[in-house]
Amino acid sequence: MRPSSKFATGVVLFALAGYLTKFISFAYRVPYQNIAGDFGLYAYQTVYPFAAIVASLGMYAMPVVIAKIGVDANGPRRKLEVLWGSFYVLLTLAITLVIAMWGLAPVIADWLGDRELAPTLRVISLSYLLMPALAVLRGSFQAIDDLKPSAASQVLENLVRVAVLLAALLIGVRVGLDAYALSRYAYGATLVGGVVAIVGLGVWAKGFTFRFVRVRLSTLRAVLRVLLTTGLAVGFASLGILWMQLVDSFTIVNLTGADFDAKVSKGVFDRGYPLVQFAILFTTALGMANVPSLVRHYRANRIEATAVGLRSMIRVTTAVAAAATVGLMGVMFPLNVALFENADGTIALILLSTSTFAASLAVASMTCLQAIDKERTAALGMVMAIVLKLAVNLWLVPRYGIAGAAIGTSLAFLGMAAYNFNRLDQVIPLGMLRLKHYGVLLKTVVPMGLVLLLMNMIGIERVTHRLDALVWLGVMIVTGGGVYVWRLWKEQVLTTEEWEMIPFGNRFIHLIDKKEN
Repeated sequence: MRPSSKFATGVVLFALAGYLTKFISFAYRVPYQNIAGDFGLYAYQTVYPFAAIVASLGMYAMPVVIAKIGVDANGPRRKLEVLWGSFYVLLTLAITLVIAMWGLAPVIADWLGDRELAPTLRVISLSYLLMPALAVLRGSFQAIDDLKPSAASQVLENLVRVAVLLAALLIGVRVGLDAYALSRYAYGATLVGGVVAIVGLGVWAKGFTFRFVRVRLSTLRAVLRVLLTTGLAVGFASLGILWMQLVDSFTIVNLTGADFDAKVSKGVFDRGYPLVQFAILFTTALGMANVPSLVRHYRANRIEATAVGLRSMIRVTTAVAAAATVGLMGVMFPLNVALFENADGTIALILLSTSTFAASLAVASMTCLQAIDKERTAALGMVMAIVLKLAVNLWLVPRYGIAGAAIGTSLAFLGMAAYNFNRLDQVIPLGMLRLKHYGVLLKTVVPMGLVLLLMNMIGIERVTHRLDALVWLGVMIVTGGGVYVWRLWKEQVLTTEEWEMIPFGNRFIHLIDKKEN
């Protein structure tokens, strides 16, 4: 296989692994809540950002940066020196984080509004020690354009983690463990998954010579500078949903009384983030399919072609995001009952669903900024979103509870998207954001929203248990999706080329052409 073909295959596998990993991370929350209840989900999800943020650095951001440093290094010995230097830097960072988290766990738990979470935070901190090896091994493969090991290790790590997690959860419930103990065992599964991934990467790397080499102080300084600037900037900006969850962890329980009911309410709210995250993943994956060509135009200084590609990306992203947002809002009642056994928190989850549209735009614009080497600008946009989210939570959560937190997430991503596109426009002139496009999009999405609203009014009396909800959910998805696709075609929101970027879009166009001819 030619190197270019091998790399292209690796890119596809890496992308598929990312989607599968996100799906696994979304799917296991359902049985977790079903087994442990909303309070159990609260005990798990409240501290989840502390585990996921560092895990994401080891899975995505740091390997990319390490690979970039490795590619720039001249000669095998120099590459090994860079890899070992990266390992030492990340290991030092990991040990520092473990010591800090272990010692400050009671303080952080108090800030979260629940001292009982301290032991779980300490279990989570141990997983930080796995990040250096995972990041360096994945980065070493990516430096030679071999993405298959990274892709395989992602899927393997998450499959093992979820399998061990659910097994521990079932055993723990059977022997009578409380929600906090269950969360500790659940995060212990992260250690098992990480160790298995390291072993798998090590076996895959058996053809490499990872011999020890002396790392010069100058190399350590250079690696430290890149990892703590570009690496953290890329990672920081890419973790939008996790930062929103972290703000919620520190504010919702504390601002709503910090009692049992407040914690259960937080657990109910935590049902929504995996749904929104999966919707955002689907939306941005489609909308950003032309980002590589956009980057090539930008590198060649073809600004007009870059602007055309960016406008196309915005059209596709907004079209899919609008459908995902209104669709998720419209089916939230039967979806909540089908997945989580009851309709608790449906209004707040509907409000949280509105963040899908803004977050999709924020993620798409952030990716474009990073693609044109504006990582720090993207990171600043994320900082602004976190500050806005915190401010809105402090204002609305005491008044409206989890509904206020949902509004805060939507406004934070909307602010981030506005800032990012403003900065993008300074580099790649987009002209005026075409209000005509959004007006046509509104005419496309409103009919679907009205149909789903009518179906909710019909179904609210008929949906009495999970099976009813599941059947009605399927009917609503097919009906609402059909209405939206029909209106999207009639209003000519997308070009033929943009339709082909959507799954089954070319087949749909073929059917339409066949019918018209």
